Amino acid sequence: MRMPKKSQSLRVMPLPSHESHAKRFVRRVGQEPFEVSDDVLAEIRTGVVLGRVDRGLEWLTSRRSLLKLLNPGNRNAAGFVSYLAHCAELGDGALGTVRELVGRFQPPIRAKLALNEYAHLRLADGIVALASGEMDSAATHFDFAISMGAQNIADQDLLMLAHFWKATSLRRMGHYESALEHAALGRAISVELGYVSAAGVLKALEGWLNIHKEKPGRALELLREAEVDLRQPEDWLWSANIHAGYGRVALEEGRYELALDHLAKAESLYAAHSPLHRNMARTLVGRACACRLIAARIAKTIDTHAAQRRKAAGRDLAATDSAARKRVEQTRGEALASLARAAQIYRGLGRPALAASRGLGTVKIERGLLLADCGELDGAIREAGDAYELGSNEKDYLVMARARLLQSRVESAQCEEGIDEDPTRHAHRAHDYAKDALNFAEQTGQPRLLASAYISLGLILKCDFFGNADAASECCRRAGEFLNPRNRDMLWEEYQTLSAKVLRSGTVDAKLRKWSQGVVDNKTFQQMTEEFADLVIPSVWLREGRNISRVVTKLSISPKKVRRILLRAGLKPVHN
Repeated sequence: MRMPKKSQSLRVMPLPSHESHAKRFVRRVGQEPFEVSDDVLAEIRTGVVLGRVDRGLEWLTSRRSLLKLLNPGNRNAAGFVSYLAHCAELGDGALGTVRELVGRFQPPIRAKLALNEYAHLRLADGIVALASGEMDSAATHFDFAISMGAQNIADQDLLMLAHFWKATSLRRMGHYESALEHAALGRAISVELGYVSAAGVLKALEGWLNIHKEKPGRALELLREAEVDLRQPEDWLWSANIHAGYGRVALEEGRYELALDHLAKAESLYAAHSPLHRNMARTLVGRACACRLIAARIAKTIDTHAAQRRKAAGRDLAATDSAARKRVEQTRGEALASLARAAQIYRGLGRPALAASRGLGTVKIERGLLLADCGELDGAIREAGDAYELGSNEKDYLVMARARLLQSRVESAQCEEGIDEDPTRHAHRAHDYAKDALNFAEQTGQPRLLASAYISLGLILKCDFFGNADAASECCRRAGEFLNPRNRDMLWEEYQTLSAKVLRSGTVDAKLRKWSQGVVDNKTFQQMTEEFADLVIPSVWLREGRNISRVVTKLSISPKKVRRILLRAGLKPVHN
């Protein structure tokens, strides 16, 4: 790709102090229109492209009375409003001011704007539309700004910012691959122009997109590079986003204590600058999730100790469990407190409806999972139902899938515990909810969500009520395709549970019997070969004392393939 020439029109100016800024630009205007001077425009422009957006926010928050007198016919007005729009997400209520300013540019005024000014105004239109949840409208505005920026070599700032916002909008719609393309283009321009902070922001955005695509290695590489670029106090928002990203990766790796450390750093940055920011709510939900999973692991250890006591009646174990139970209660209490704070922030967001709805739906799902862990199944099913309703109102398949998974989990627990006289009803509900979850997960394309849905369905199919070992085995195989074996989190543990149940079943004999009769279920010979390897190699590995070298020698197969198949089966091969 041919890189753009460095813009010659931008004069990078040292930012003035707050005092000199006030003396220079604040004046008594009465009812006279506010004309944007070249110096004011240059200051706001420089602040945005160099990442010092707090200066733009200062205009939005402390000079609202002055902004009400903005003359939209002024030659600098469109660009000024465009740059202010980039700062709106940092301040509470700032978006409303930007929306009002953009609304002053009625069609007769827009028709008189120079093409470059009009392109900047369209970029501001897109930012306002995105904040209002009008995704299609936002995309149209950003595409126009990109097309105009590509034609205007003298204003590469416009093109860089347009690519950033286009990537942001695509990310919110779940189109991560396309978002990565735009983020990379924006970053290339920022590097060419020497905008270190802007490059850091775009690297951090790419890092989060790689988290969504479940490429943690690449995500961490980009986030670490971005952290080096973003070391100024004004970079607090994306510094917080970076720590939140570290926390997200640690969560998926099963390193829950490390996740809490990073999320605490992100939380402190949001709290110091914008405590009601939407990303603060997301961080609080992540913190609650980490606390819930830590508590679940401790509870699992307690259950193991209880089983040991039934055999050995050890007093020391009982004393240890007493302290552990207190920690479980405390950790779950912290999770509930974080969820309550997150819900309060999400309720205050208003528009866009999707952001508030998804946030509240996620809060309810996390609270439902906590209640399920505590055995409060009625409360868990209510939270799951509320979350599903929130998701369905917005056709948010992510929330709908996760809500159905929670409902399936609760129904399975009620079936296993024989809570009422008709376990059949709970078994069928658990199955139907898991099927719904899988259908919704396929709409999102998110690997971990798909894996979770296949695992849930597989466990239900393998239970005593259905006893469909072949279908459960197929679910296990499909789940393995979407999991990263390096992540040892709770989802991986659930996968191992399903794998162990499948391996203990008579699936091997049934499958070989079907194949010998020519029943191949529309599978290719290559697919049958892969399934045969999945069935045979784990058994040979167990028979050979869990020694990979012996399996390699016995079957003349590569050790890499043996390890891959064992990991897919939920087993833990030892490097030997």
